[in-house]
Amino acid sequence: MSRSRIVCFLAAALLLALSAGCSSFYDGEYSYVTRHEEPGALVDDPEPYYEVRTYVGMKNAVQSLISSRAETGIIRVKDYSSSVEDDVARVCLDATRDYPMGAYAVEYISHSVSSILGYDEIKLRISYRLSQEEMSAVRSATTLTDVYSCIENSVVNGISHATIQTSSLSVKEQILLTYLHNLYRAHPELLTSEPRAVITFYPSEDSITKIVDFEFSYREDHEIALEHLAELEPVADALAASLEGLTMDEQALYCCTAVASSVLNTARGGTAYDTLILGNADSEGCAMAYQYLCNRCGVDCRVVEGRMDGSVHYWNMILLDGDYYHVDCSACIGNPVSSGFLFSDSQMVQKYWWDVDKYPACSGELTIQRVMDVILARQIADEEGSADTAAAEN
Repeated sequence: MSRSRIVCFLAAALLLALSAGCSSFYDGEYSYVTRHEEPGALVDDPEPYYEVRTYVGMKNAVQSLISSRAETGIIRVKDYSSSVEDDVARVCLDATRDYPMGAYAVEYISHSVSSILGYDEIKLRISYRLSQEEMSAVRSATTLTDVYSCIENSVVNGISHATIQTSSLSVKEQILLTYLHNLYRAHPELLTSEPRAVITFYPSEDSITKIVDFEFSYREDHEIALEHLAELEPVADALAASLEGLTMDEQALYCCTAVASSVLNTARGGTAYDTLILGNADSEGCAMAYQYLCNRCGVDCRVVEGRMDGSVHYWNMILLDGDYYHVDCSACIGNPVSSGFLFSDSQMVQKYWWDVDKYPACSGELTIQRVMDVILARQIADEEGSADTAAAEN
């Protein structure tokens, strides 16, 4: 073994020892030594080994070898009160079954035990199903928020595979899938279509420390998704620029009108891009397009997933002056905007159904007529101002 390999091996062991102060997962008792070298002479192939005296020390030594992706290793056991042969077999099995990196990356571990004067020597051979690069790609996430950040960074950049290690007890499959779904619903300006994820836990979802493996899939290639986002941006920017100076009520109304007037075909189209660029939109497409425009204008908005007349249907809720209101842009296609704007729960309940525990109550007193009155008063004032300016110039 070369000098550089010895240095790398020693550095890995040192890092492991230092990490013991941060997590009880590595608590144990072992020391790391190298074979004797004659003074002034470098032995061509010295073999590092671990020296342990307890079961926990043996366990930590095997985990250390896995963490550094060593394919072979030697453990010397001294003053051991139990059967080394039985315990090392159990340690190797547990390392591939219960240790996160072992469950994730190791195919199998074989071992042999030799009794030598004063100690037992264990020789290990470890076979991996993953490469060093794949193992090194595992990132640490301390909290659930850190895991959320990893998910967002991955899907926004079109990454197909991501792996994290965490000790957060809140990291559960359904929580992560719900976050991914809500991320898309809330931010169509980041994602043109909803990503899918297959999540695998090593060793299990209920483990305290675990590796979480994500496989993401997308409806379109990332390059196409970026092109679609680039097409959407000027549409939203132009609308937002035209609405500068208006109240949130007015902006919410004009966004609804913009969505409804964009739709040419109501038979299909479930994304903001389908609606605003292609003119194809079902209720889902309208809701996502309205979310997109409201986000751009600063209107607090969310997508509602429910039913209308017994069929799956999507619409929005917006927050204006502390109160929530329903907005169904799809109901305004070919109809007055009053057909789907600023509805309360009591107005919606006859035709619509939604999970009232999942969404806030909509009980505000603002009406579309009051918003229209503000718009009309503004138009009159603008016209009078223009007339005064023209008279002054004449």
